[in-house]
Amino acid sequence: MMVTSPTVEPPTVSDKTAQPRLSAERCRSLLAGARGGHLALSQGALPLVVPVTCALDGEDLLVRAGLGLIGKVPAQPGVVAFQTDWSSPDGSSRWEILVQGRAEVLDERGPDARDKLPPPLPMVDQSMTAALRISMELFTGRQYGSAAGQSKETVE
Repeated sequence: MMVTSPTVEPPTVSDKTAQPRLSAERCRSLLAGARGGHLALSQGALPLVVPVTCALDGEDLLVRAGLGLIGKVPAQPGVVAFQTDWSSPDGSSRWEILVQGRAEVLDERGPDARDKLPPPLPMVDQSMTAALRISMELFTGRQYGSAAGQSKETVE
């Protein structure tokens, strides 16, 4: 099922946490400042989680992954998950965001591709990287700590 606009994960019966859930708009706003995170995808029917750099491009999230020993991305990665978070220096505030959506491999040879893509990962062999475009279909975002109780952009 393809979702046309991003949604926020609905609360579940077992979801009794006091931490505010962030709206899709707030998640997108926080993602605009993110520079990295972790991408989870399936490689040969096994889970693979890799560090990535990221950038927003309109309604999509662009990521660049260093795939290490595997050295290549599946031709059709399909559904993936991206996670990023942030903590204040003193640890009093924190947020985390999980995005789920469909991914496609980007052709980096296009005329505008290099200007929009996230930067390469440091210390990663460039022959072992891949750039992906992720359609952001489902957000799960939470905020913790001193700023959490003050957020007016939460989903009840």
